[in-house]
Amino acid sequence: MNVRGLRPSRYTVLHVVIAATGIAVAFGTGRFALVLVATVAAGLLAHIGGFIRVRRLDLTARREAEARYRTLVEQLPLITYVDSPHSDDEAADFVSPQIETILGYTHAEWFSEPTFFIDHLHPDDRERVRSLQAAARETGEPLDIEYRLRAKDGHYVWLWDSYTTVRDATGSPWYSQGFALDVTARKQAEEDREALLTQAQLQNERLRELDRVKDEFIALVSHELRTPLTSIRGYLELVVDETEAGSQTGEQREWLRVIDRNADRLLSLVEDLLLSAQAHSGTLALAQSEFDAATIVRQCAEASAPAAAARGIQLECVTDAHLVMTGDPGRIGQVIDNLVSNALKFTPAGGRVELLASEQDTGIRIEVADTGMGVPADEQERLFDRFFRTTRVQNEAIAGAGLGLSIAKAIVEAHNGHISCRSVEGEGTTFTVDLPAAT
Repeated sequence: MNVRGLRPSRYTVLHVVIAATGIAVAFGTGRFALVLVATVAAGLLAHIGGFIRVRRLDLTARREAEARYRTLVEQLPLITYVDSPHSDDEAADFVSPQIETILGYTHAEWFSEPTFFIDHLHPDDRERVRSLQAAARETGEPLDIEYRLRAKDGHYVWLWDSYTTVRDATGSPWYSQGFALDVTARKQAEEDREALLTQAQLQNERLRELDRVKDEFIALVSHELRTPLTSIRGYLELVVDETEAGSQTGEQREWLRVIDRNADRLLSLVEDLLLSAQAHSGTLALAQSEFDAATIVRQCAEASAPAAAARGIQLECVTDAHLVMTGDPGRIGQVIDNLVSNALKFTPAGGRVELLASEQDTGIRIEVADTGMGVPADEQERLFDRFFRTTRVQNEAIAGAGLGLSIAKAIVEAHNGHISCRSVEGEGTTFTVDLPAAT
């Protein structure tokens, strides 16, 4: 057994010294009985003296610990309390001084009435708090609850109350303890946030309503404009036919051709506005038939060839055979025409535009790639927004209303497809359209 680490206390040493002295005196004097009684008495006195000293030291330590604990409790930024779990009047036995700092009540005021706490609860919280606290006292389960308590100046303070029952050695409820933290600022922040969210939702609803009204207005105006424009173009064709017969001068014929071109552009813009409004409102109508997308792609390339040649741009078209899909061939052709037209518009003379159509594992892919000016990276995400035009396009006053790509996106998505763009400024742009093949 290792005893090197054992050190006897002072009282143990004193007892040993007393016993040894008593034995020595007993053998030296021969008065064993008298010396034995004296030795026991001396040992008892030493023991009592040591016990009293230990008790005094223990009591002092306890008082010091209690003072430190009380100082800690009274410096916390919350209210601490102790009460009986079976208190009939629901009043606390102890409440920390923070009650005056947080609520404004002195101890005398707080303990002036047994029902002071209940009487000062917010009327909307009173029954809920009493019910939950009564259940916690009965079950002994901890309780976390928030409620409003009226302060001395009349305003209500939000408190977060954490309540716990302490049990004795037998497991029976002994007393309860808890703390209440002022969370008024947090609750106010939550209310402000909810108010802001409600306000934002109302604003979003108003914006959606304004957007809907705007689409209806655009659709109405476009529809009303399309009818007279169609009539104007019809009568204009008759005048042009008569002019070609030689009844008008060359200058007059040129004027009529200018009128015809601008009437055509105006009608095209009206059609785009009408289609954009329908797409945005979800009322875009599509014809459904089975067709070969490769044929549509080649037809679009043939239609754009004269414009490409006039601008000095090489237009290439490569397609796989029999790319059969189901949808509206007119609308798909409109998408391809728009992408090719943009590619030619933004590609300088000497550049190249490629129109590709191929079969993929996921369906049919149509790509329009050019070697034009490209699109800045920070503007690419907005390319498919209605009426959006890049900064460079605006600065160079390039014609367009910013509707073509938004319409193309709506048509592609109406066919359960996807359109995307990748571009490098100064190098070129590629638009990719993925469409489901016919099953």
